Amino acid sequence: MIRKNLVILLIIILFLSSLTFYFITLNGNKSKKNQINNFDIDSINISEIENSFNLSKNWLISNLKDKGCFNYSYNPSEEEYSSKNNMIRQLMASRVLADMSRTDIDLRDLHQRNLDFIFDYWYKENDDIGYIYFSSKSKLGAMAMALRTLVFSPFFDYYVNEAEKLVNCILYLQKDDGSFRAWYIEPPYSYDEDYLLTFYSGEAILSLVDFYLMTGNESVLDAAILSQDYYVDLYVDNLTDNYYPAYVPWHTQSLNKIYKITKNEVYSEAVFVLNDKLLEIQDTINNETLGRFYNSSTPEYGSPHSSSDGVYTEGLVYAYEIAELIGDNYHMDLYYDAIALGVYNLMNLQYTYNNTNNFVFPERIIGAFRYNKDDDRIRIDTTQHTMDAYMKIFEIFG
Repeated sequence: MIRKNLVILLIIILFLSSLTFYFITLNGNKSKKNQINNFDIDSINISEIENSFNLSKNWLISNLKDKGCFNYSYNPSEEEYSSKNNMIRQLMASRVLADMSRTDIDLRDLHQRNLDFIFDYWYKENDDIGYIYFSSKSKLGAMAMALRTLVFSPFFDYYVNEAEKLVNCILYLQKDDGSFRAWYIEPPYSYDEDYLLTFYSGEAILSLVDFYLMTGNESVLDAAILSQDYYVDLYVDNLTDNYYPAYVPWHTQSLNKIYKITKNEVYSEAVFVLNDKLLEIQDTINNETLGRFYNSSTPEYGSPHSSSDGVYTEGLVYAYEIAELIGDNYHMDLYYDAIALGVYNLMNLQYTYNNTNNFVFPERIIGAFRYNKDDDRIRIDTTQHTMDAYMKIFEIFG
């Protein structure tokens, strides 16, 4: 009996020893893997992010032109500003400026100048419908971003009428089943509406939920939920047939807010399905591109771009928040590491005082984020999306 007990004890000791060796090896490998270029990707360094944010904030403010809109894009190698423009990207930057001006009163004059330009040149009305009109067309996404700019503005009370008319336009473009049409005024060329709605649908739902959170308008919330349910079926329940990563961050944000209102687990689970799938394209291997959201095996998802890196990182912070709310430690850990990786990548793409000496006009780019490691151009949304990600990080982790 004693001999049998000794054998059992020996087996237990050997098992525990092997288990200890496994965890030591695992943690050792993790440490080596996650310590790259002196950056610990398992930690979100708020102080470093604050420094990066302040640089980007200064760039955004300095690129609001006297007439009231932002410089759209710039090529520092050729020292040229582009004549192109995009209303949705302009208005996403407007929303960031509006949000910052709520707490920083020194920014309110700039924000008002920007609003004046938007409503003087891009905003139109057709009876009780308000819409954004540019280059002979009017996009659903532009109405959504204009509405979000007003909702986040400290001057919302002065623009309630315009906000309500923008809501009316979005609801006008909503079909009975909750799906959307992409245009209020269509362009004179062919287009892929399904592709456009991978961006516009989540943006529209998010704007409606934000308007509800500001006003308490239950009918607008009901409309947002109707559309969210339609797109959960299309983009989540039928993920295999319809997946495209561009819709993940926008629907993650709207799902986050609708879940917090309804506590319906359908929406929290949808957040996890979408973001788990997104992480399949995040680079966790290559030193030079660590953290970016691009996989060469899926070129159909688009080329590597800091604007998508920024919004994907932002969406992951919203996903982390849901995991934290319901106590899902697995997804908290998964998304935390992904966010840290995303921030690492973004910081490596930012122009700073230390890496702009070779440019003729460094003051034009310091604080902005380049397209990717091989393309030094900047665009308003490459910085705006990163600022949005940072602001959500401050809210959740700061």
